[in-house]
Amino acid sequence: MNELHLFAGAGGGILGGMLLGHRTVCAVEIEPYCRQVLLQRQRDEILPWFPIWDDIQTFDGEPWRGIADIVCGGFPCQDISAAGKGAGLEGKRSGLWGEMARVVSDVRPRYVFVENSPVLTIRGLGTVLRDLASMGYDAKWCVLGAEALGFPHKRERIWIVAHAHGLRLEAYRDTRSSREIQEIRSSVETYGTDPKLWLQSTSSKYHRSNDGYTNRVDRFKAIGNGQVPAVAAAAWRILNGDLRKREGKK
Repeated sequence: MNELHLFAGAGGGILGGMLLGHRTVCAVEIEPYCRQVLLQRQRDEILPWFPIWDDIQTFDGEPWRGIADIVCGGFPCQDISAAGKGAGLEGKRSGLWGEMARVVSDVRPRYVFVENSPVLTIRGLGTVLRDLASMGYDAKWCVLGAEALGFPHKRERIWIVAHAHGLRLEAYRDTRSSREIQEIRSSVETYGTDPKLWLQSTSSKYHRSNDGYTNRVDRFKAIGNGQVPAVAAAAWRILNGDLRKREGKK
């Protein structure tokens, strides 16, 4: 399936889609450093080529109707998270959910995949679900973190998968080979949860590197705001499977 990524960051969610066998066809990201990372990953042939827009507020989703099957996005959580001031979706940054909803309305994808701080459950989840319902989407959500998959950091996030009313849900097929699945499983078994060992052993082509960019603050910000690819993929599988079961009971 084709994905359109809003608030794409440095590409964590895009890599999560690749683990699922999905293909990114377009991305939107306002931070210059993150756009540089995405472009470099395209040059390295780690990511496929796709256009990258810089501002969701001027992005027109209509040309992507019929092309993008999934609209994905982790809209800013600064006004939602425990570290914020509690403005929720009324805040300037987290209020960009309204722009994501606009793009969803323009694109009319089969699925919507949303990520945010788990504090969204008390600071705006009802609004997000109502907005999705008003556009014709049934939604399911869960809280899942990196620790649950054996990584040495907690990083809990809320994940929402919504599908269009009347959509016949297809059985999910894991497109990765058995060898790739074993490599992902064995990495935790081999290195355990010791942070030092885990960081030393990240030698795959998906690991983060400096690439000559000297702005450490931007790099740390991108890492801190980014999605963990394996967690994004796991959340999609969990929620897509649950939606399928629920649809079968109707």
